Amino acid sequence: MMRDRVSTFLFLGIAVFTVMGELTEIGWFRDTAVASVLLLLILEFTRIPLIQKSVGVVLILGGLITAAYTDDMLGTLYTGIVRALPFLLLFASVAWLQEPSSQSPSLLAVREMVMRQGPGKRFAWVMVVAHFLGVAFNLAGLSLLTPMVSKGAAARLQKRLSRAMIQGFAAGTCWSPLYVGTAVIIASVPGVNWLEVGPTGFAIAMAMLVWSWIVDRLFSRPKQPQLVPTPIALDPPDHPMTGLVWFKLAMILITLFGCIIGLVEGLGWSIPIALAVTAPLYAMIWAFFIGRSGTGSGLLGTARHVFRGLPGLRGETILFTGANLLGVGVAALIPDGSAGSVMADWAIPSEIILLAIMVGYAVASAVGLHPVVTVVLVTTILTPTVIGVPPALLALSLMVMWGQGTNVSPFSATNLYMARVTGQSAWVTAWRWNLPFVVSSTLLLAGTMIVLLDSGWGL
Repeated sequence: MMRDRVSTFLFLGIAVFTVMGELTEIGWFRDTAVASVLLLLILEFTRIPLIQKSVGVVLILGGLITAAYTDDMLGTLYTGIVRALPFLLLFASVAWLQEPSSQSPSLLAVREMVMRQGPGKRFAWVMVVAHFLGVAFNLAGLSLLTPMVSKGAAARLQKRLSRAMIQGFAAGTCWSPLYVGTAVIIASVPGVNWLEVGPTGFAIAMAMLVWSWIVDRLFSRPKQPQLVPTPIALDPPDHPMTGLVWFKLAMILITLFGCIIGLVEGLGWSIPIALAVTAPLYAMIWAFFIGRSGTGSGLLGTARHVFRGLPGLRGETILFTGANLLGVGVAALIPDGSAGSVMADWAIPSEIILLAIMVGYAVASAVGLHPVVTVVLVTTILTPTVIGVPPALLALSLMVMWGQGTNVSPFSATNLYMARVTGQSAWVTAWRWNLPFVVSSTLLLAGTMIVLLDSGWGL
């Protein structure tokens, strides 16, 4: 269809002009990217899924209303769309990695290995694999495991394994630079680089996986064990899990992360820009090696599938554009320095402010407020100087809470995707399945951040 071709061209324009604008600092590149976003939304509006369209329209209207009360309405709206560009760039970049990951024999072998685990090990394996595939390949990594929880699966098994996937996947925001939230948070907090927060975030992510497993063991396992534990898959594996497969999988992850972090630390690029440059080249090289084994769609097929899929990002475009418009609009209404004066007048301890931010983050996500709005407000108004915490600690706090917001938000892409796979409502997957875990995790994470603050971490 002609509309698909135009939409593909517009999304490519968003990606290319955003990268060029960041690397050259030439203003008209950024202006062209902003114009491309507006044209894409107009062209694709009628095809945006209803839930995403409804939420996106509410967010955009909120952004328009708040911007109307500022001294520079057009400037505020422009800034809001500019703040959305890195998110859209990340979505386009991840789309390149998703195509070869769905065809990789090594990743398919991992899926078969997980599906063969017995009931005593299955939850832990699903959670860990969802985490490490998710941190590199986003929802494409998660999709490899979804046959285990698709419609028709036993209710208890579906609930437990869905929670394992969602919670393992969302823990990746604690450290992975390939997650949209992580990359943008690091770029939004001045003076923070990935090496400052990534290693500590990784340790916290591992702790969250352990906590998820403990919660499942305590509250969700059947009281009476099955007499005959039966693995899900019993047929001979099409892709055996060998030592060579583990080595290939490790090399995929190490080289991907190494390229991105090398560009970030070596050239000083932001994570979205580094990923946008790396992902297409990496995906094509990966597709070439997959093609040599006689499988996959080849170089041209991979590029063709990615381009055809770009118009499908219309829902993410309206959500993240609207969320940034609202966040920037609300932030513009608050006078500069007012938050700092309030904190000084009330003499609120930094620990209490940090706790309030993290709990408020979870509550706002649970009632449907997009995490982007919270991040924009905090990084614009409650800056590290105002709160009295090191920039790295504020960034890490927002990173760990982005994952919890993903767990509990009925409008997060993860819950919407899992709802579609399982046949359940997104409200069920977000609130009934994940809310108890999010409440306990938020308190644990807030306590961890306070301990890090008092110990001088990040100074």
